[in-house]
Amino acid sequence: MDEALTWFVTLLDAPADPDTDAAYQAWRNRDPRHAAAFDRLSTLGTMPELQAATHAQQLQTTMSPAGSSSRSAAARSATMRRSWWGGWRTSLAAAALLLAIGVHLQPTLTLRLTADQRTATGERREITLPDRSRLILDTDSAVALDFADGRRHVRLLRGQAYFDVVSDTARPFRVTAGFGEVEVTGTAFTVQSVGGQDTVFLERGRVSVSRREPPGQTVALVPGDGVTATADGLSAPARPDPAVALAWKDGRYVFHDQPFAAVVDTIRRYHPAPVILIGDRLAGARVSGNYRLDDPTGAIRSLADVVGARVTELPAGIILLR
Repeated sequence: MDEALTWFVTLLDAPADPDTDAAYQAWRNRDPRHAAAFDRLSTLGTMPELQAATHAQQLQTTMSPAGSSSRSAAARSATMRRSWWGGWRTSLAAAALLLAIGVHLQPTLTLRLTADQRTATGERREITLPDRSRLILDTDSAVALDFADGRRHVRLLRGQAYFDVVSDTARPFRVTAGFGEVEVTGTAFTVQSVGGQDTVFLERGRVSVSRREPPGQTVALVPGDGVTATADGLSAPARPDPAVALAWKDGRYVFHDQPFAAVVDTIRRYHPAPVILIGDRLAGARVSGNYRLDDPTGAIRSLADVVGARVTELPAGIILLR
């Protein structure tokens, strides 16, 4: 976005310069993200608020006492042009800053507007749903509820949840996540939506898991089965270890022979500050363990000893692993 803003203002200053245009085209074609960022700024340029700010800047320059008869018309015109471009620069810089902030905050703001229940980092909460079914919401997770007019529908917006569903054959209970949908009448299961995939594990009862888009593909699960839904489709049912799949519900993280980087990815969801793994030297080291989720720092330090990682704690709880 910083580069796009630089090019946007540069092209305003030199719209007819072929060398500048050629350099811009080379930059734009080098990475599709360049073109996307520039096009978003171009859209901002047509906003009525931005045009009004620019027009106000022009009027201020025109009515300024600096436009006295002692100055030539050409000098006044040059001053107006510089002020006009300066107004654009100021307005565009402010707009770009707001856009950059919005890009980072938009997921969190959207979550706050749409979620009926959500948990903070490190928090785990048990919730009784309107039909008396039980929901356990994992750390940094959120759901939206729809129990109006006889419906029983939960949308997992982020994170992981455990459902213990009260049986009602007349009203199926549905859970939708990023890529899949689970439908049951009465059962207990977990759904996780993290890292571009949904993972479902069935503890008891029976469920059917379907693709959301495009619809049609469905997998039936029996107790002990797990399935993953991604943008590419549904996996075949697998048989994960229940002690591993359900450990988080009891505040534990259990894993066997997993890459150190993947374990760090999970633990950082429970840590209130960033946990940064520097370099690839330790990423593939295989580790196993059983740790309490209410002490992520202790878990990180213990695992670091196992793989020979050096731990540096910075202010605000930031942890570096190298």
